[in-house]
Amino acid sequence: MAVGLAAAGAAHAGDKRELRRRAITIDDAALTSVPEIRVAGGTPTILTFEVPVKDGGAVLADVRGVFYPPTQTDRTVMLVPKTDLARPEPLNVSLADGTVLTFKLVTVPGEADVQVDIAVALRERASPDSAQALRMMNEQLRGELDECRDGAANAGAAKLAALLLAQSLDQPQTFERRPLHIGDKQSRLLVQGRWVYRLLGLTYMVFTVENRDPQRSWVLDRVEVRLTGGRDAVDVKVVSAQAELPILPPGTAERVVVAYETPPMSPSQRFRVTFHEKDGPRLVALEGASP
Repeated sequence: MAVGLAAAGAAHAGDKRELRRRAITIDDAALTSVPEIRVAGGTPTILTFEVPVKDGGAVLADVRGVFYPPTQTDRTVMLVPKTDLARPEPLNVSLADGTVLTFKLVTVPGEADVQVDIAVALRERASPDSAQALRMMNEQLRGELDECRDGAANAGAAKLAALLLAQSLDQPQTFERRPLHIGDKQSRLLVQGRWVYRLLGLTYMVFTVENRDPQRSWVLDRVEVRLTGGRDAVDVKVVSAQAELPILPPGTAERVVVAYETPPMSPSQRFRVTFHEKDGPRLVALEGASP
């Protein structure tokens, strides 16, 4: 009854999708691809299984919040998206016998699955780290990265607006951009300073990092900034250290932006900027930066 009401609602809204019932057999040959389940906003899709579904075994990696929580019985899983999907979403279903199945939830023009009967004919059970699951996880991460990139400009604008709201209307503000002349090669990494920006009480240093190690990738963990040249070295609060790439492969280069609260300093003082490797001992310490 719920399926019929939802379908009627979709049709009333002008959605001319054909609601279908399909059957999918997952065998060893099918593990080279991820089966699609076609869903539509507001329309329940029921998946049926020959083997009982593990309690809580239906897991949606719904980072965008476009689905209602899935519901399941002994041998069924029901999915209801709030809206049509702009991009694929992964679904993992764990069966009581230990088999883990991975599906790709998509919205396509003209049709949607109202029920999908799923048969499993595997000689070996699919584990959570199966090739199928890993492919779907890779696709999910790629989609999330694209979404982060799509929203980065808007998020940056919102943060800048918040900074502007926090400033006094009468106090003068510094807006400055100039070259940053510093660099060194350590641990087979070439790090060079390129630009400095000062804006609303924050300083931004832009660096390039080139990985010259032919065998090891580099992953940035954190950046430390210290003010030197006075009686004592002083740690400076770093508010952000953003690398252009999540992993820097051998023979490639990336940009890194380090943002910190601009401290009061004398003309003789300089900065030491230290780049630390994630889960590794390598670091690069640049001495004498004068932004």
